Amino acid sequence: MKTPLSGLLIGALLCSNAQAFEIEHAESKYQDKQYRLALTLVLDVPADRVRAVLRDYRNYPRLDARILEASVLKRETPDRLLLYTKLHACFGFFCRNVKRVERVQEGDAGLQAVVLPDQSEVSSGETQTQLLSLGARTRVTYATGIAPGFWIPAIVGRPLMLRTLREASIELFRNVERQAKSEKP
Repeated sequence: MKTPLSGLLIGALLCSNAQAFEIEHAESKYQDKQYRLALTLVLDVPADRVRAVLRDYRNYPRLDARILEASVLKRETPDRLLLYTKLHACFGFFCRNVKRVERVQEGDAGLQAVVLPDQSEVSSGETQTQLLSLGARTRVTYATGIAPGFWIPAIVGRPLMLRTLREASIELFRNVERQAKSEKP
């Protein structure tokens, strides 16, 4: 039988967990020759802090262990830039470093990135990151699709790629939340 004190402790734990990182939706699939991910989650930090972390491009290797290098190649306008990243991609025993250049459009509500295939080892790709302020929290809607510019074995590689895309993206946003919490407002 629970005592009133234990009930209060359980209630306090449940309330504190309700304000933690939440995954509302996560779906990865292979469609139209692209690996796609749709992810909706809520971070326990304000949108302006999330936005600041996402725009600190040189810090990307600290947010995602797969990113070996990240740098702004050129700022085309105050809110549009070319972003270079080198990623370490593994699909089972098959690993390689992949270079990617994207045109990134920054906005108050998020980021849109489109791969430039002629400058990348990726055939095509686009990522939308939308931020919705929930006061002290932020709902992130993240959608990405990527077609590697190299062969991935379908039977083993596709499921591994889809799982890696999902898990790495979730971990990326856990790190975004952690970084945003550690920065001074």
